[in-house]
Amino acid sequence: MKGTMKLLWCLAVIGVSVSCQTPGKQSKSNEQSEAVTVEKEAKPAVNMPVYFDAALNGGIEVVQKAIEDGVDIESRNENGYTALMLAGYNGHSHIIKLLIENGAVIDAVDGLNRTALMFASTGPFAPAVEVLINAGADVNAIDSHENWTPVMFAAGEGQLEVIKLLVANGADLSKVDTDGESALDFANANGHSETAKYLQSKIK
Repeated sequence: MKGTMKLLWCLAVIGVSVSCQTPGKQSKSNEQSEAVTVEKEAKPAVNMPVYFDAALNGGIEVVQKAIEDGVDIESRNENGYTALMLAGYNGHSHIIKLLIENGAVIDAVDGLNRTALMFASTGPFAPAVEVLINAGADVNAIDSHENWTPVMFAAGEGQLEVIKLLVANGADLSKVDTDGESALDFANANGHSETAKYLQSKIK
């Protein structure tokens, strides 16, 4: 059985206040110099567990605020996932768009070489998959666990609409994993007959 993965969150960021001094001008009437201290307003610290949780669960206001407060979009939680991966896992296309607009790396990988597109492909998240593809996500990326591709993840879960998007954008159905199994094999093994029928029709 080809399954999906569980995600957690953690990390912390500290805001720093910066100050500088500019010398005052001395007047001819023996006025003493005045030192003017200018302090740059420090951005508040980002609560990273809350940020990652918001990305996973669709809290766009929290994610937006974290971005405004200077969060490093490529920061990872304790399991090595970026906010983009977490948003992809639950198909939050609005958060995916926001993160991409603010510089998120589309094909960043976790410890198993899995991308946000792979995560999004495990669920009924065609809109999220489409956003990622349109942003340049690699539809034929391969993980380092069993050489799974996005279309294999989708086929194992019977996500036909996602598969159609992947195929329309160049997903290679001839690829096989370390066990020699293709996306079609994934669909058949998990009883997804309609998905298998579609995949069979696209194999030349």
